[in-house]
Amino acid sequence: MIGIDPRTGRTIDAWEQFVSRVAQVMTTPIGGREKRRDFGCRIPETLAQNTGDDLLLLAQSYAIEAFYNPANGLEEFTPSRCVASRHASGIRLRFEGTWRHQQTTFEVTA
Repeated sequence: MIGIDPRTGRTIDAWEQFVSRVAQVMTTPIGGREKRRDFGCRIPETLAQNTGDDLLLLAQSYAIEAFYNPANGLEEFTPSRCVASRHASGIRLRFEGTWRHQQTTFEVTA
């Protein structure tokens, strides 16, 4: 799959495209896209709240749930772990799992 990096405008493919898509999913509220109502994640619901430990646990749950929503198109990654932490502009999500039969780790900011 070939795509465009939303920050730089350069062409990206394979792994970079996948991580970019995960970032889009994690920052888009469910129902936020007019023609794709099921696309997105419940994490944006939590961002206006105080980021206590209970909220980080909830964000981890919502993030894992997003990988199992077929509308998001993230089936090629099987998450085994998600760790949410506080970040200056929201929540940082660190994922571990299997992508195309390889163990991998990556982070996105929501």
